[in-house]
Amino acid sequence: MKKESKKSIIKKKENKKIEKIDILIMLIIVIVFCLALLSFFPGLLTSDILDEISQAELNSYNNAHPIFHSFLIGNLAKLGGIWVPELFQIILFAIVWTYACKTLRKYNNCKANRVFQVVFTFIMAIIPLNFLYSITLWKDILYSYSMLALIIFIYIGIKEKYKYTILQLILIGISTVSIMKFRHNGVPIGFLMFLVLLILNIANQRKLKSALVLISSFVVTLILMTLPQWIWGQKTQISSVGGVLDSTKVYCMGALLNTDIQLENDEIEFLNTIMDIDKWRENYDPYTGTPILFNKDYHSKILGTEDGNKRFNEIFMKYAKQKPLTIIKHFINVNSIWWSIPEKGGMHSIILDNSYLGIEEYNNKPILEEGNQILTKYASKTQSKAWTYEVMYRPAFAILVSFIIIIAVCVKERKIGYVLILFPMLLNIGTYVFLMSSQDQRYFYPCFMTEYFAIVLFAEVFLKKHEYIKNNNNVKNKKPKTLVIIPAYNEEESIEKVVNSVYSENIDNCDVLVVNDGSKDKTVEKVRNTKAILIDSPNNLGIGGAVQTGYLYAKKNNYDIAIQLDGDGQHDPKYISKLIDEIKKGNDLVIGSRFVGEKDYKQTKLRMLGINLISATINFMTDTKIYDTTSGLRAVNKNIIEEFADSYPYDYPEPITNMEVIKKGYKIKEIPVKMRQRETGKSSISPLKSIGYMFKVILSIIIMGFKS
Repeated sequence: MKKESKKSIIKKKENKKIEKIDILIMLIIVIVFCLALLSFFPGLLTSDILDEISQAELNSYNNAHPIFHSFLIGNLAKLGGIWVPELFQIILFAIVWTYACKTLRKYNNCKANRVFQVVFTFIMAIIPLNFLYSITLWKDILYSYSMLALIIFIYIGIKEKYKYTILQLILIGISTVSIMKFRHNGVPIGFLMFLVLLILNIANQRKLKSALVLISSFVVTLILMTLPQWIWGQKTQISSVGGVLDSTKVYCMGALLNTDIQLENDEIEFLNTIMDIDKWRENYDPYTGTPILFNKDYHSKILGTEDGNKRFNEIFMKYAKQKPLTIIKHFINVNSIWWSIPEKGGMHSIILDNSYLGIEEYNNKPILEEGNQILTKYASKTQSKAWTYEVMYRPAFAILVSFIIIIAVCVKERKIGYVLILFPMLLNIGTYVFLMSSQDQRYFYPCFMTEYFAIVLFAEVFLKKHEYIKNNNNVKNKKPKTLVIIPAYNEEESIEKVVNSVYSENIDNCDVLVVNDGSKDKTVEKVRNTKAILIDSPNNLGIGGAVQTGYLYAKKNNYDIAIQLDGDGQHDPKYISKLIDEIKKGNDLVIGSRFVGEKDYKQTKLRMLGINLISATINFMTDTKIYDTTSGLRAVNKNIIEEFADSYPYDYPEPITNMEVIKKGYKIKEIPVKMRQRETGKSSISPLKSIGYMFKVILSIIIMGFKS
């Protein structure tokens, strides 16, 4: 099984158990949110929610609201009142957020990060937007929590190359279907993100089993969440008031009416049947369609008829083509909620009591009356001050913070894949761009979920990580079982001498493996004259394939240490013991370097330039300096044996694997060595080939660096 990297500091088994910090983070959320529930008991709701609860009471659902949401909260409310589904929301968010923090700590469990998670969780919990939304039964709340869960799995995919556990695959299916079922606009978002993660899983893992589990989870969850609609849903009826797009056009028509368009008499007559044109013009607000769409003089039923809808669309399109800038300006203004931090027009935000509904049953009867007064005053105060309002409540601020952090993380980690974390939020915004007629903050609550996750992600990436923790493969207190891997291609002049020189070092518990890489000379015969183990490949695998064959042998035969050694005689076996000693000290990969200590500068200027450029590129990608990154004299422990046996590049193996080992968080060290003259003479690589090699290696490092 593949070992967890340094960034997976907590062992897999340990990561599954509940820690004290998990309990603390969850308790912070549950306590703060439950205090809010007791202070605003039995909770907060709107007329939309009353309609959903009524549908559940009658066991007859319509698609005016997402049926599964109506089914879920309505039936939970039957158990004791609206506080029951609100308590469900609190517990669900506490679980999801705790899991998010735990997941991030898997890759950075330093004390600073742990403290930051606790402090930030408390700050997030006491923001009025969050504790009030947790006790408000809008469909947007569970929808946003599902978005947060999806973001966690996107992050895990980025870190683990989209290799998921069975449980994670099941939860991905649940989170994507939940997005589809908790809001109508979530249908394309949930389905698209499911496809994206499925494709990435298949492309990176190429395992049919994981793909089938993910597909099965999605399909089964979709069926289960659709059952209420199949069993108790009303038959779809043709709307008598027009659709959402029609309402958007009616609202936008107000902008056109406030320009100098010249309407025909018959057009004026028709538009007046929908709403008096003068009132239409006067009630137009560039930031909200409420004064028009909820005006008692707005006759929406006209748009519910085929002729009326067709006629209105003809008029609207006619003048929209005449005034395209007016249309553009209208949508820029009405969408200012997510691009402008200062508020340009009224934004529907939090609610603090249910009295406006005029229904005694749902009036707030606070169990903590003093808490109600304190929290109401606190929430009102945060909304009255510009800076707290913009920081705590404006979606545009949350979006900006999310973008800045994710870009910073991409630069720090040298990995563009982190931008995928922004996709659910951006898709959600995209579903409203041309349909929004009211600046409702709740529509953009997923932006805040993204922001909060981005902030704890920032801490995970930028706070100082723990020192490397040794694992069960430590070989400090025993004689390690060592394998020296020698790839050989046409090495008849040197291979026998190289093998015998290794054995002459009398290293305890050490074997030599020669991987003959399809040699055309007498290499195999020479090896058979020695004690070395021989793997004779009939075809040329290339240096990467030959070395990986050695690592596969080391893994299969349970070696503690593997050491690469060239078969041409340039690597001096006297350094093998020093390499082993460094592995025993806890290093994962040790490189025999010509350029540290008493430097061996017997290189051409061109070759040194290439090595330095490759080294600088790896340093840029990893923030770690490797001086002799092309050295083929390397020792690795059992963990890296498993890494290399599982995946090893065909071309440029040393530079690329050095970078990958660093990026995965393993401990790497260079020790000074001196090279010997090749037994087979000078290298045949021409200056032109060296230049080509240098550029190809650098390009490969950059590509693999951003991919890994």
